[in-house]
Amino acid sequence: MTIKKILFSALLTIVSQVLQAQGVRISGTLTDNDGPIMMANVVERDANNRIVSAVQTDFNGNFSMQVKSTKNKLVFSYVGDKTEILPIGNRTVFNVKLEAEGTQLQEVVIKSKRSNSGGLMLSKKEISVSQQTFDLESVKGMAFTSADEALQGEIAGLDIVANSGNLGAGTSMRLRGVTSITGDANPLIVVDDKIFDNPDENFDFANANEEQYASLLSVNVEDIASITVLKDAAATAVWGSRGSNGVLVITTKHGSRGKPRIDFSYKFTGTWQPDGYKLLNGDEYSMLMKEEFYNPAQRSDATTNIQELNYNTTWSEYENWNNNTDWVKAVKQFGAMHDYNMTLSGGGEKATFRISAGYKHQTGSIIKQKFQQFTTRLVLDYNVSDRIRFSTNFALTYTNNDKNYSNLLGIAQNIAPNMSIYRQDANGKNTSEYYIMNQPNPTSGGGATDVYSSEPLTPIHNLGNPIAIAYKAKSSEQTYRLTPDFSIKYELLGTEPDKSRLTERTCRLRHLRQQ
Repeated sequence: MTIKKILFSALLTIVSQVLQAQGVRISGTLTDNDGPIMMANVVERDANNRIVSAVQTDFNGNFSMQVKSTKNKLVFSYVGDKTEILPIGNRTVFNVKLEAEGTQLQEVVIKSKRSNSGGLMLSKKEISVSQQTFDLESVKGMAFTSADEALQGEIAGLDIVANSGNLGAGTSMRLRGVTSITGDANPLIVVDDKIFDNPDENFDFANANEEQYASLLSVNVEDIASITVLKDAAATAVWGSRGSNGVLVITTKHGSRGKPRIDFSYKFTGTWQPDGYKLLNGDEYSMLMKEEFYNPAQRSDATTNIQELNYNTTWSEYENWNNNTDWVKAVKQFGAMHDYNMTLSGGGEKATFRISAGYKHQTGSIIKQKFQQFTTRLVLDYNVSDRIRFSTNFALTYTNNDKNYSNLLGIAQNIAPNMSIYRQDANGKNTSEYYIMNQPNPTSGGGATDVYSSEPLTPIHNLGNPIAIAYKAKSSEQTYRLTPDFSIKYELLGTEPDKSRLTERTCRLRHLRQQ
């Protein structure tokens, strides 16, 4: 009999715990001296003063809700009445009468003010630094490959110039001019209140090339909420001497409360090279070469030994120099960029999350240029209370940049237009071999190679075949950037904005980068 009682008691305990875990439904009525209160707030708060659930009363002051735990407390509030706080316990019905405040409210005005980033909780009007904030929601849907491109034309005093036409080359940024002759003049980059540095100890910011500096701006534009630009040297009071060139403060997006939400976006951008100035064709160029040798002496025999200019069909290289080749057109193409982005976000009362992934595939307006970038970011925020917050921000960026070995467009604008792209046989038909001009032979006694090697500018035989360079020469760069970040934020003296605040932020930040 005793064993049965023990088992029965254990069963009741388990059932009560299950019911408590599933929550208890409560109901009641809220009134004051004037009768039932409509649209009053009934809020369930836990031991850490966090809001767990909340409802509002109906027209007759009635409410009904499911509480998460009977150990929590209920907070009843309404404008003009005193707030009532009651423990839940075993009660399921709450009929509460609120007492009126001592004074009658005629008008309720709610005001808010912004505070700056960087850990100093100051009002914007109290900051002596000249700054400007750019919200990327205002340009949502536009095609940008990096954060610096999004700022073009948006910030006063910020000069942004493209480093080169190569994909992934990035831009050079100057805030109110150049502040150093020999040192680094680029502004300091700060992401979520942390300096976005390159982990390589040997990285030279002053002499870094465009690709190396652009890698510092590898934050996906879709993950950026806003960018604040601090323009004056007074920014050094917050960020030290490295902020003397200005500071670029990037704030990334975080999760928000609500049901899980999936967002997907796709952007397509096309680029092409303009026609530029008109160049000579092969026939016009050959005639110009004949005039170049005829005019100084005004004698018809001045070009006797220049075989290809006399169109001597017995010359073995004749077919390779009897063409009308548009080299500029041959190295140009229509460039396309495909940008895919997907985001999963959501959260509850205590924790929020945001997971994003992006992929860019871009081909340049010059042949054999390709840029690929994959980015992903995981942001988790857990609010222990209104004073303690845990945050994790994990970001990974991978880029693969296939560039041209040389300036193909510059070569195409200088090379002889009567030269063939592919080596031609005796019948003038193209072969599968790229045509490369022979090097000059000082004992040959004349010929095409000797003529083109005496050009006043760069000798043509030194330029090479731009199409052969594009397909045979390779210049590729891969970059990995891993940024794990874990931080704890603790408001030691409370969260009231009008009182003294002391915030302790403990973080562990590590950058890993392989190039």
